[in-house]
Amino acid sequence: MKETRYHHCGDCNKQFSVTVGTIFHDTKLPLQKWFLAIAIITNAKKGVSSLQLARDLKVNQKTAWRIGMQIRKAMENDSDKQLFTGIVEVDECYIGGKPKKGDKKKDDDDLPRGRGTKKQGVIGVVSRESGEVKAQTQDKFTFVEMKAFLEKHVNFEKATLYTDDFTGYKPFKKMTKHSAVNHSYGEYVSEGDIHTNTIEGFWGIFKRSIVGSYHKLSKKHLDKYIQEYCFKYNNRNNKNMFDGLIKACVC
Repeated sequence: MKETRYHHCGDCNKQFSVTVGTIFHDTKLPLQKWFLAIAIITNAKKGVSSLQLARDLKVNQKTAWRIGMQIRKAMENDSDKQLFTGIVEVDECYIGGKPKKGDKKKDDDDLPRGRGTKKQGVIGVVSRESGEVKAQTQDKFTFVEMKAFLEKHVNFEKATLYTDDFTGYKPFKKMTKHSAVNHSYGEYVSEGDIHTNTIEGFWGIFKRSIVGSYHKLSKKHLDKYIQEYCFKYNNRNNKNMFDGLIKACVC
């Protein structure tokens, strides 16, 4: 049987364990399994399903799913990050699958694309200067909603925005330096380095993880999976990614 050591607080006269305030608090599993789960998740470039994690940890699927979600929660910790400066790419994508096979209500050719779809919208921003990315789900892509997202991550006074030709980005010209690439005419790079290929590459990594590992993600938990891939992308050159995530788990 697992033995838990408790400490005593002289102020509130209550007992507490050393894991209080961490994602490991009140866990019934040995910490070695948590550390193994962290290692597996950080090393899986295209993600790992809860079923596979359950097999690796020798626990049931529901326990593995909860472990994975707690670890993804720790990956959201970015309170010490600075606002992006320099060239910053902004783009959006849509997450969701096609209708089930045999659904004759809509053919693939009739499915609306891009902003006309009913799929879940996601907006992202990547800094070429730091190589970091930030993303989140977004229900509406009006100027007001996009501005609220960008203000959390971009220093408008010291940044230059590169976007596609979506009209929602046009008002940003009054706030900061802004250039656009015209995808409507098949243009992917304009005037040398004006493009959104970096952030689109991030979307590609995330979408491949859904196809290859998760197959389907609910809108309710989509943001947590997005944060997992932001964390991995931002730490892709960090040899101590495991140590950094352990620190985020206890802070």
